[in-house]
Amino acid sequence: MFNSEDMSGMGVAINLALTISLPLIGGVLLGQYLGRRFGNEPLFILVCVILGLLVGFRQAIRMLLKK
Repeated sequence: MFNSEDMSGMGVAINLALTISLPLIGGVLLGQYLGRRFGNEPLFILVCVILGLLVGFRQAIRMLLKK
């Protein structure tokens, strides 16, 4: 049903999705924690989400250029 090229492409797609989404989720959680701790939740969430996206996209680009 699936050949090895299809499975290899699926592996790259899953790895790419995780590379972008995990830093983003981490940014949201860190932003919520810092916002509750210091009292300005929306600002910390926004900053941490932007940082998470930058880290995720940077890692994704490095991963794609390496292959």
